[in-house]
Amino acid sequence: MRDCTGKEICEEWLYHLDIPEDQIEELASTSANTVPCMMPYITAFFMPRAQGDRPLVVPEGAVNFAFIGQFAETPRDTIFTTEYSMRTGMEAVYTLLDIDRGVPEVWGSAFDLRCLLNATVLLRDGKPASDMNMSLIEKLLLSKGISAVQGTDIYNLLEEFKVIEPSDDDTAASKPATGAVWPGIH
Repeated sequence: MRDCTGKEICEEWLYHLDIPEDQIEELASTSANTVPCMMPYITAFFMPRAQGDRPLVVPEGAVNFAFIGQFAETPRDTIFTTEYSMRTGMEAVYTLLDIDRGVPEVWGSAFDLRCLLNATVLLRDGKPASDMNMSLIEKLLLSKGISAVQGTDIYNLLEEFKVIEPSDDDTAASKPATGAVWPGIH
């Protein structure tokens, strides 16, 4: 494939689409513009990128084509997921066919305090923040901070996600633990 011309690639594609063989050469020459390109290496997913280095799903002015998949630009999403590929396809269809329907929103885990707390504890192998190696001053500040939020929703979240150990006088220890998974975390 690396040595094929765009016309040859188009002819092969048309053949697999069961186009009558006597029409293939003419269609490949006059009705299509095929530009050969190589697929990126798998490490391309993890390369630094900048705004504009990938085409928009439906480029400005496009009326009959779109870019879909991992190397098209769609806002607020992370490549290398099935959801990304699905969203770009949906965005392309809805935009080109002028369908008044929204593409499912990207789940905002980076803005969900529950996910951030859960990730913090997971990164510490399930150990609470009070189990960290801290100086005396840091321990006093942590204790003062925990005391300041005791009885609030923030305190309850810290306890629920095991960022802090449940207090002895609290019944939170008897509540079912959320564990390492929160609904929506894959």
